[in-house]
Amino acid sequence: MKSGFTKKFGILFGVLLFVMVTFLNSSSYAATLGQNLYTYEKGWHRYDDAHKFIKYHGSWYLFKDGIKLSDGAIHQTRDTDAYISFSFKGTQLRILSDNWDSKTKRAVISIDGNVEYFSEYSKTAGQTLVYEKKSLTNAIHEVVIKLESADGLLNLDAIDINEDGMLVDNEASIKLNATGNDSQATLNWDQVQDAESYTVRYGTESGKYTETVTATKDTYGNFVIPGLTNGTKYYFIVSAKVNGVDSEYSNEASATPQGGGGQPDPEPTTGERAILVVTMTTGLEKEFDLSMKEVKDFISWYESKQAGSGSASFAINKHDNNKGPFSNRKDYMLYDRILTFEVSEYSN
Repeated sequence: MKSGFTKKFGILFGVLLFVMVTFLNSSSYAATLGQNLYTYEKGWHRYDDAHKFIKYHGSWYLFKDGIKLSDGAIHQTRDTDAYISFSFKGTQLRILSDNWDSKTKRAVISIDGNVEYFSEYSKTAGQTLVYEKKSLTNAIHEVVIKLESADGLLNLDAIDINEDGMLVDNEASIKLNATGNDSQATLNWDQVQDAESYTVRYGTESGKYTETVTATKDTYGNFVIPGLTNGTKYYFIVSAKVNGVDSEYSNEASATPQGGGGQPDPEPTTGERAILVVTMTTGLEKEFDLSMKEVKDFISWYESKQAGSGSASFAINKHDNNKGPFSNRKDYMLYDRILTFEVSEYSN
């Protein structure tokens, strides 16, 4: 009798122990905001702050004296005009910073134009989980991070993305534009040297491309995709095949075919260039000497964002303005920081 009871007790204890261990391993140890997180958790993938797809604008410097920093350093700034931009495909995002009492209490993060805030201020030092976003649509998201005010330092140590997602290049070498026409879309992209062919992928959901079309090496302007549904928004990317290897994808471009022969507006015959003056909410004026196509692209982005769609930022090429020793410089305009803008056309 006693032996049977002991045996049953041992079985029950073993089952209980198994359940407790399984529970602890699977659900109870989920990192929380403000917690040190020196290694990424199961279900996530970590990207160091030095990853080439993470872009730093304005004045930043490397800081190497923190505790257990990812890859030994962080990017850090006091510049309220500086910001970080990156794009990722996925449903979940975590931001890791090197917390301390010299850091900002209110950093601004914008995901697809939706603004939230997080703090890097703490009395406890070390790599810390400061921001987490879950339940995003499985699509490409654009992120901008900056200081709200000069209350402290802003830094980035690493980014965690759900393991099925990835960072993507928000300054892709192939620049793609798409225009909707009647039951079709017209695509234009930059020619890639030594390209053997191009592959266009598209679908009706951002980041999900269900159709594939191959274009010849000489087809990179005015490539038409027919048989589309009017009133439906389509999303496109393109890659080049060079020496049998596919290049990185272009940016994602979108277009909505419309009935009635809706053709793109013709390019103006006069006023081939313009001075674009953008007045920021801070009162700062930024002036650019651009082609009319560049100005139209900026206005199209601004109007799309005003209507509730499109990216949070727009890159304006500075061309020869203040170029210095750099091969290329771009000024990233944040939609919610623009007060007004003025266009003054002129002829060459």
